[in-house]
Amino acid sequence: MATLYVVPGVTMLRPAEVAFEKMIEGFVACQQARALKPDTIAGRVRTVRQLHAFSDAFPWEWNASIFDRWSAAVAAAVAHSTLGQKQLQLRAFLSYLTNPAYEWASVCREMFGTFPTLVLAELNTVRHSQGYVGRPSRNRPLTRPEVRAFFGQMDPEIARLRAVGHKGALTAARDLAMFTTMYAWGLRRRETARLEIHDWRRQAKLPEFGDFAGLAVRWGKALPGQPPRRRMVISVWPWAVATVRYYVEHIRPLFYLDRRDDGVMFPTERGGEISIRSVNDRFAHWRALTGLPDYLCPHCLRHTYVTRLIEAGYDASFVTEQVGHSHAATTAIYTALSSDYKNSKVREFLDAAEEEALRSAFARAETEADMDDEFDTADSQPTTVTSGPRGTR
Repeated sequence: MATLYVVPGVTMLRPAEVAFEKMIEGFVACQQARALKPDTIAGRVRTVRQLHAFSDAFPWEWNASIFDRWSAAVAAAVAHSTLGQKQLQLRAFLSYLTNPAYEWASVCREMFGTFPTLVLAELNTVRHSQGYVGRPSRNRPLTRPEVRAFFGQMDPEIARLRAVGHKGALTAARDLAMFTTMYAWGLRRRETARLEIHDWRRQAKLPEFGDFAGLAVRWGKALPGQPPRRRMVISVWPWAVATVRYYVEHIRPLFYLDRRDDGVMFPTERGGEISIRSVNDRFAHWRALTGLPDYLCPHCLRHTYVTRLIEAGYDASFVTEQVGHSHAATTAIYTALSSDYKNSKVREFLDAAEEEALRSAFARAETEADMDDEFDTADSQPTTVTSGPRGTR
């Protein structure tokens, strides 16, 4: 409650600043009670402080006009989805302040003559009228030529670096295995960066893949207030398994020639797991060498994985389980079937329809031919006329 942080009637040197800091302290405790992650709480507090700095006003002084001007300024600098996220963060803070159970309204009224209000409404916040609000071009599947170009130029570049004795050859070889894993198992960046060597699993029904028949993902995207979700991703492409097996057996040990193996799947030359920022930087490096559009990001490989599985005929529920989505509708957002695939499906439909039409035509022709044979047989038989009692003609 507010009275635990600010005692009414007690004189303070800077009451507004003290009250504001105590509000944040209480809000943090409230969020911790919901078992939210520290990074989530820190992000919400950061947004609250941003609005305070922008408006030069305290929460009990905020109004719809201040919020609208702040939203307009933020919208000019960030993506649509980011603005919506920041607005939700402020809504959580103001919901805490205006809840009677925490008594901040009464404390502020006594100290400052006014009180916080929930200045966010449907009228002045981002509308979530659809499931996907990101930029369509940023997170999209790579086309087949783009995939071939991206991975195809890695081996020659690794060979070139190795030939000149460049120390970057080892990092480049790791990148090949890392981005292959992201693409062939449909992983997010965080899931990839935190992989360990023991996350690979055998599968009794996939003996040809050996130790790499399945991948236990331990750092999946968490639901609000929940720990990271786990899932098992089944290997589907032999070429990818071969690439990862070669990396584990021949490339990865080179990172541990002078230090103890810590089990990290994709280590750095200085030790420890690769960071998410480094995953972005390495993708940007290879993207530039390939000449791909600079708006593409590593998450596009996950989109490509979903699309290729659907094109290969895998069941939609299987694909949803593989990528760890809660709903098939989310998986559908990731899918962008290629023109070749769609054209081939139309061709299959037209061919099947034509084949059915021909089969029906042949069936009718055979029926008509059988009927003609019956008429011909009947016409060739002698006619016998019987009149009167049996035995008389």
